[in-house]
Amino acid sequence: MKTKILALAVIVFMAGSTLIGCGQATKQDAKSVKEDAKVLGNDLKKGAVDTSKDIKMTVNENWKKFENASQSAITATDTQIKTLRTKMESAGKAEKEKLTIALNQLEQKNEALKNKLAERGKEFKDGVISFNETTMANEQEFEREFTHDMDEIGAALKDLFKDNVD
Repeated sequence: MKTKILALAVIVFMAGSTLIGCGQATKQDAKSVKEDAKVLGNDLKKGAVDTSKDIKMTVNENWKKFENASQSAITATDTQIKTLRTKMESAGKAEKEKLTIALNQLEQKNEALKNKLAERGKEFKDGVISFNETTMANEQEFEREFTHDMDEIGAALKDLFKDNVD
């Protein structure tokens, strides 16, 4: 009987030692995981900030290129409109009225594009635009629409010139 009690005591002692030892290791592992999670969270925040800075820099560079090209296109359109106004002086009265109305409409569209470009440029200068993942897509959409509108004005000017003033 003493042997059984002694064997039982040894088994209980070994089981207790094992459980206590595992509990401390688990606590240390939990602390380690918690610290790793904090470090990872900080790394993610830093990565997000870096990505935001990269997006901002890329969008600003692309905007400056686009703005310069657009201003050149608007200036060229203004020049074409002025040239057509001088050329239409030789047209007949009815034709001259028709051309004047068409040129006035194109000039208004061109002014609207100038204003749209200036407003967007002001948003960039004032820092109104938030730079995140969707910013690049939004900026590409704006550029696509603006370029489309400029192309429409250019095509209308060419058609007006071809059809009416030869």
